Amino acid sequence: MKEKAYPYLIMALSTFLIIALELLVLFIGSLFYGTMDFTKITELKGVSASLIHWGITCVVWGAGAWFLYVVAKKRGFFILENKSKAPYLNWIIVFALLGLSIFSQYLSLDMRFKALVEFQYMQRTFENQAVIAFIAQYIYYLVESVLILALVVFGQKFGEVAFNKNNVPWGGILCGLTWGLGHILSQDFVTGIFAASISFAYGIVYLLLKKNVRYAYPIIALMFML
Repeated sequence: MKEKAYPYLIMALSTFLIIALELLVLFIGSLFYGTMDFTKITELKGVSASLIHWGITCVVWGAGAWFLYVVAKKRGFFILENKSKAPYLNWIIVFALLGLSIFSQYLSLDMRFKALVEFQYMQRTFENQAVIAFIAQYIYYLVESVLILALVVFGQKFGEVAFNKNNVPWGGILCGLTWGLGHILSQDFVTGIFAASISFAYGIVYLLLKKNVRYAYPIIALMFML
């Protein structure tokens, strides 16, 4: 019997919805803070409000990621069991993509590195609590990276089963159409297009690393955070 593709599309879209649950966390927070604008919350309520938001969001995201992993495993899709090794040439291309990603972020931030910009913002906003806030935010980014990778993984599986082509970065395409373009609605057009482009690169990295998530996750996380 031919494997069905739609369950993997559902899991990919469910991953995107899990990411979007942060909006629900913000809405619940607005009942206490009077606004869903996270920037205003951090500036008015201090570091504790940010830590609470990031902490709750990470718990929600982590639970969602674990649920999807269990569902995939029951379908016989063993995500973590793949231990394939990529050839050296693939690694060279992967690191080139990583470097290009970091450089693109650097250019978009007026010749400044993203992590430095983030830390300077923390210093201005939280002063002597900046280090705690910076660490917490990057833990939050690490958890978000898990879901970004999951979206790529399930999107790739869907594309391969539906179209019977294994050399197309389906996961990156679907990630770009959901998580990437979702930034247009939540932020602005330029940010959304950049996020969609980098999403496509995530899909290429996943393929180059032979769909081994142990290798793909740290690279994608670095591309996202730096």
